[in-house]
Amino acid sequence: MVDPENRNPDFFPAAAPPKPEPQRSAPQLPPQFFRPADKKPENPPPVAAPRVSAPVVAPPVVAPPVAAAPSPAPPAAAAAPPFEDDAPVAPGRLGLPAQTQALLGRVADLLRRADTPTPFAIGLLAKAGAGKTSALRWLVESLKGTPAATLRAADLADEPETAVASALYRALTPFYPALVEEAAREGAHLGADPGAHARAAQEKLDVLRRKLMLERQTLAQTEARRAGLADTLLYDMPGSRVDSLARRMRGGFAPRLRRFGFSGDSLAAFKDLTRDLAEIGGIPARLLACARAVYAFPGQLRLLVYAALCVALNWGADWLYANRTFWVGAISEAGAQGAQAGEYLRAHLDWLPRAGDALLLLAVALVALNLWRALRFMLPLFQAASLLDDEVESRRHELEQLLAHHARNVDLLGAETAAVAQQAAEAERRAAGASRHPPLFLETDAAAQKRRAALGFLHGLSGLIAPAAAGKRFETPARLIVAVDGFEAAPNPAALFERLHDLLARPGLVAVYALDPDIFGGSGRDGLHRRLQLALRLDAGQASEWAVPLAPLDAPLSAEETRLLETMAPVAGASPRMQKRLRNLFRFLRPAPDAPMGLKPALALLLAADLGASPDDRRCLIDALASEGIGFAPKNSRLLQQVLASTGPIDRDTARRAAALARHVTTD
Repeated sequence: MVDPENRNPDFFPAAAPPKPEPQRSAPQLPPQFFRPADKKPENPPPVAAPRVSAPVVAPPVVAPPVAAAPSPAPPAAAAAPPFEDDAPVAPGRLGLPAQTQALLGRVADLLRRADTPTPFAIGLLAKAGAGKTSALRWLVESLKGTPAATLRAADLADEPETAVASALYRALTPFYPALVEEAAREGAHLGADPGAHARAAQEKLDVLRRKLMLERQTLAQTEARRAGLADTLLYDMPGSRVDSLARRMRGGFAPRLRRFGFSGDSLAAFKDLTRDLAEIGGIPARLLACARAVYAFPGQLRLLVYAALCVALNWGADWLYANRTFWVGAISEAGAQGAQAGEYLRAHLDWLPRAGDALLLLAVALVALNLWRALRFMLPLFQAASLLDDEVESRRHELEQLLAHHARNVDLLGAETAAVAQQAAEAERRAAGASRHPPLFLETDAAAQKRRAALGFLHGLSGLIAPAAAGKRFETPARLIVAVDGFEAAPNPAALFERLHDLLARPGLVAVYALDPDIFGGSGRDGLHRRLQLALRLDAGQASEWAVPLAPLDAPLSAEETRLLETMAPVAGASPRMQKRLRNLFRFLRPAPDAPMGLKPALALLLAADLGASPDDRRCLIDALASEGIGFAPKNSRLLQQVLASTGPIDRDTARRAAALARHVTTD
């Protein structure tokens, strides 16, 4: 566990470059900070010392004179509601004094800086209803780029470790997934027995591998379905549009198939021809393929052969008639019988031209019959191929979506399996040196394992985001902000605060608490004083004449300011923690260089007194602030007189002004 008190001596390194302080309006500060314990002056208002439990007396409120009842105004276009709820208001409607708003802005600047030391605890202190929740929400919303988790104290009462770890996991996962996964692995190793964790990791790996194998098989089947979608629609899916068309045309198409030379099942032949035509892409290619119906089938080829024979006979008849003198004369010269035959042929050769014309017409008729049969044969197939294209396209879209889903599942399961395999190997390595049979006193129940896993997650997260973390393999934030509100609803707020503080006091974590000090007892207030490095009072009333302009937050301490803090260190005590607190609080409240003379020494003295002064020294400060004299001179305290002797004279009004400013950082 990191010691929350051993922190850097200052908010920022001394070599930090100064930045211009944003211009703000003059804050409203009250004239009182200390309240006298024994006497009350007549003229000056009562004040209270730092860390004195007596309440601060507010100036009397003068009621304004009652005015005459005004005449009713005309109704507005959008009337405001008659009542307002208790929900947190917007940042511009916090209603805090200007000095408090300026200091709240300095807290936001402090949290945004990359060189702010961690662990660090900040408290926004105020009574119930004074704006703690609104200020905390504004503070978290102003930290853009810094991961922040906001929690309610009532939700942390049972299992604060698990609740804080879960909140940080949810806040970091969208922006730093590798970081939270690595921290979760570290937490898992710390939350369970190494052997049991290794066995659980191996079982999870086996389950993931089986799921990955099944998903890959499903992906392969889906790819096969997409590749054979046309065959599935044609042959394996009764009731599809193509199947319905084929069955509807089965009776009239069967004779055509037989005429074309097909035998067997006409429905299967029709689907085969449709598949062949559908595999040819594009309408021009399909039209060209339809021309094969003229000559590619036995019945069609026979008609073409007959037509060609008729053309050949026509050509022969024309040749015989044109050369009749030659071949008839040759026959006539072959004797008496030849002469008679030649005479007969010369008298009856007029039928040759008519026979040739008839043969030519027969050839044309055969070709026309061939084309008509081809057209009647291919039109249903062309229609079926178009229907198949449409149905394949519609079903392909569904299959591609299913295929993309399975492919994505395979990728995710593959990545998860690889990660779990690495985790299982790491778990086996850790379990190799552990005892296979741990003693009974090391066994824990499920709730204890969850707490240990949550603590391991926080420990791993802190180690991974620490500036000194070596070998960073992924992006990490500079710090994590954990904001906790609602301690009023917790059954034991002091105990819960101490438990939370011990839980969040880790490098890389900054805790911001919204607290009402009145709900803490005496020991609880001491716990606030010890554990909060910076406490900002939101209910410290001020008046405008007590406003103090502040120096830039990142300006280094001057040599004079360093000597001043060394002079006031004995008042704060010899504890190194108190001296560091004194430097931190002085830098946070440091007045601007043009502040009135004596304001810085008075502020340093009052801060030191709030941190560690004795009751007698505080009583002396009360008397000095409540005195009627012009000067500020604590009496009956040798220590205070010694430290003030080296600072020069301080007037009473300047001291009261410093007391009003110091009131913002006291836990009392």
